[in-house]
Amino acid sequence: MAGERRWSTAAAAAGWLRVAAVVVAAASAASSAAGEGVGRQTVPAMYVFGDSLVDVGNNDFLPPPAPRPPEPPCGIDLPPEAAAANGGGGGRFTNGFNLADVIAQHVGFKKSPPAYLSLTTPGREGELRRGLVGANYASSGSGILDFIGNGTISLGEQVKLFTKTKEAMVTAGEVDGESIDNLLSQSLFITCTGGNDYNAFTDGIVPVSDAPAFIAHMVATYIKHIKTLYNLGARRLGILDVLPLGCLPISRVPMENGSCSGADNWQARLFNRLLRREMATAATASMPDLVYSIGSIYYTFYDMIKNPSSAGVREVARACCGDGKLNAEADCSATTHLCPDRDNYIFWDKVHGTQAAYHNCVHAFFHGSPRYAEPISFTQLVASPAVDLGRPSPGTNRTARI
Repeated sequence: MAGERRWSTAAAAAGWLRVAAVVVAAASAASSAAGEGVGRQTVPAMYVFGDSLVDVGNNDFLPPPAPRPPEPPCGIDLPPEAAAANGGGGGRFTNGFNLADVIAQHVGFKKSPPAYLSLTTPGREGELRRGLVGANYASSGSGILDFIGNGTISLGEQVKLFTKTKEAMVTAGEVDGESIDNLLSQSLFITCTGGNDYNAFTDGIVPVSDAPAFIAHMVATYIKHIKTLYNLGARRLGILDVLPLGCLPISRVPMENGSCSGADNWQARLFNRLLRREMATAATASMPDLVYSIGSIYYTFYDMIKNPSSAGVREVARACCGDGKLNAEADCSATTHLCPDRDNYIFWDKVHGTQAAYHNCVHAFFHGSPRYAEPISFTQLVASPAVDLGRPSPGTNRTARI
């Protein structure tokens, strides 16, 4: 989401408390080691699709009105080599690393794979053809549906770009066809989208009374694109669900006492429940070799909001960067108010999380309870034997560090 509500869009407490201490410790360690990698590389490449929660700079190559992060202050906490990407704050709508980066760090890379559009520039096409680290196709402000996101790259278009990537790999001959399929089957695919599609309600395109039917259409379209990725060779898939939309700072502004909007959270939960149900059905029926996990951004954020001290944060309603009520009535920019203690905030601006919140989220995906990742954890996802779709070339090493 970018702007308005766009991305660029007692049992629970006990569950969070059981993992809170280890989450805080891991987040602290990850923050101090940001940009240095986490350890052994467990997948040969990563391919990322979605919106501004995972975009690392594709929109920097798109003309207006595609949203771009204000740099500064976005990227203020990135290490210099990451901030230098795309010529500024690294193309991220947060103060440091985003969800794609932190997931990449957990599987042994220094940060997310590069933005796809940066790899289409002269001198970099070879990186894409060789499939050394993968690519990030995410576009801030985009949605599952093609009409969402003015001037952005929708999920469907991102999948088409990945189709072109595979075709280029085959045509170039730098990796033979069988090895490409093997590479992709061992790689980690990440999707994170859906929040911006809810702008169809706020923009008056779809009446709220049609929410169940519209959300069902969102999920059906999402599953269709996932099937396309499967048919192209994806076998390890991490899906991130939708945030608690009603608890975003921008959603709290009109609420009495700045509370969360129950109606907005209900809509988010409806999508998340349906996504899990339909994904399980589709995997069984038409994607039998797929190993997948759905990471719950919803419950990781919701539980941090309900138990901030246990999550190692303090401010759960107010945005770090912005102006007005809850610092959420104006977009984050170089001229708006910026909090000095960013690691104590869950929200960076009126719709995006901070680097600290994202570290907590991803650690829960990998090491938390089934509340945060199901049907398996992300740790189990990357450790599971992937289906070998082609013979690897003897002696070929395709791993590389970003």
